[in-house]
Amino acid sequence: RILGHVPMPTHQDHNHTSPRKTASQGLRLTLLILAVYMVAEVFGGLLSGSLALLADAGHMLADVGALALSLFAIRMAARPATAHRTYGHYRAEILAALVNGSALVAIAIFVFIEAVRRLATPSEVMGGTMLAVAAGGLAVNLVGMWILHGGRNDSLNLRGAWLHLVSDALGSLGAITAGLLVWAYGWNWADPAASIIIGLLVV
Repeated sequence: RILGHVPMPTHQDHNHTSPRKTASQGLRLTLLILAVYMVAEVFGGLLSGSLALLADAGHMLADVGALALSLFAIRMAARPATAHRTYGHYRAEILAALVNGSALVAIAIFVFIEAVRRLATPSEVMGGTMLAVAAGGLAVNLVGMWILHGGRNDSLNLRGAWLHLVSDALGSLGAITAGLLVWAYGWNWADPAASIIIGLLVV
């Protein structure tokens, strides 16, 4: 009877770690893609003089940090429970989701301040370069969203990372619109205006 109380491995137990492993692999791949393009977007923003691109690069930096934090949280959550942590380390995922949201708000505040300053004194922007880089940013975010799509409902932490990419993709759409306006009509004010929209989308 004593042996009868010993929990035996089940098919469900073996599958329990599989989603975490899959999520970790997807996060690592997405992190690599975003980190590489973030550098390209910073150079594109500096070259074109676009605040919207720099704001989007800052948002992408938040994404990179969020994904790295998510990877850390998944590893912590996978650790076994102890006498002091009877639920294991699962709360690390919840705290990571909180940090992700807080980082977005901080980025938005910076964007608002810089955008207002540029609206007062619009800077010259290279619309064509801005448009091309913003389009690449949208493509990168869509790829990342596709990679993380399957597991976003399995973990609050993973969903937070996925929402980072959604808001960044919307920001890229705003930068593309501004780039079109600058390129076609020379409306340099569209760049800081798009930055404000990006900030609102981030919030």
